[in-house]
Amino acid sequence: MATPPDSSLTEMADEVNTVIRAEKARGRFRQTGWLVLAALVVGALAWWFWPTQPAVQWQTHALDRADMLLSATATGNLQPKSEVSVGAEISGIIGQVSVAENDSVRKGQILAKFNTDELNVALQQATAGLALARASASEAAATLQEATVDERRTRDLAGEYFLSQATLDAAVATAKRARAKTAHARATIQQAEASVSQARTRLEKAVITSPIDGVVLKRNIEPGTTVAASFQTPELFLLAEDLRQMELHVSMDEADVGMVKAGQVATFVVDAWPGRLFKATVLKVYLYPTVENNVVTYTTVLSVDNSEHLLQPGMTATATIITGERKQALRVPNMAFRFRPPASGETGGGLFSLPADRLKDAPAASANTIWVLKGDQPQRVLVRTGYTDGQYTEVFSDELSVGDQILIGGGPTG
Repeated sequence: MATPPDSSLTEMADEVNTVIRAEKARGRFRQTGWLVLAALVVGALAWWFWPTQPAVQWQTHALDRADMLLSATATGNLQPKSEVSVGAEISGIIGQVSVAENDSVRKGQILAKFNTDELNVALQQATAGLALARASASEAAATLQEATVDERRTRDLAGEYFLSQATLDAAVATAKRARAKTAHARATIQQAEASVSQARTRLEKAVITSPIDGVVLKRNIEPGTTVAASFQTPELFLLAEDLRQMELHVSMDEADVGMVKAGQVATFVVDAWPGRLFKATVLKVYLYPTVENNVVTYTTVLSVDNSEHLLQPGMTATATIITGERKQALRVPNMAFRFRPPASGETGGGLFSLPADRLKDAPAASANTIWVLKGDQPQRVLVRTGYTDGQYTEVFSDELSVGDQILIGGGPTG
């Protein structure tokens, strides 16, 4: 006869089976969750790195016709219209200086004086020498008069045979020597007069005066300075005749010099007065070139009105010369020649887009190429260029007409 199972063991077995089934169910749930999470991560990465075609937004400029002012730009320095270098013709020590830099001077005004002690002594010596020469001349004149009278008397007596021929010859020789001494005395007087004139002139040159009405730009001497004028005239002062009228000397590039002519108007700016335009007029263009570092330039002179005294010599200025005008020229902005639309494939923003250097239809940049928006796509147009005013360039093309949308920027926005 079988023994009935214990009820407690049966209950324990049921509980163990229940726990096992629950653990199996939780394992299947966790496995499913990890699979779902992995699928979500893969989807997010694919969405992030997959190439997209973002929206395109172009910047355009409507092709138009307008008057264009042609210009040439050059840089140079302001200079006085007339500069005078004042020097010294004599050597000596400066005793007095009467003016300084920026002082206004009048013609004939004393600028400086030499120490004149030695010059005064030299003039006195020359004057004394002249007096001595005149005295000698007077003596020679008296001797000549005496010799002339003696010669005449001797000649008369010799004619009556009261005196010998030898006595007559001696009297004639004595008269000739007297006349020679008289001539020598007159020459000595002239020489002495020249010495006096030279000493007086040197004394006058000891006073340095202004040759013009103007202003002192530079002073190179001080009281006590020793000036030596033996080999060349030293520059003591630099004067400007009139700073109300000045000149601007600029170096014009050889590519622009053919368009620059006398009489053309110009404007220029200086660093001392930012934002202010000064007016000028072209005076002349030097024919002789200046070559520096294999760069050829031509000096161009412009006349400047400085009646307000705002400009000073030596200031650096940048001038813009109006060289001509083009009426109703078909023009495009200069930035249109620098614009290059992105090639197909460059718009892709994903991981799988091709690099730009491997795109076979990438357009090449060109100095005579512009891009016109036709519909929603850029179209390349080759043009022939004319003059430029620095912002716009004149173009010639049968494919263009007024109102065409010229691309100057833009592209994909994302």
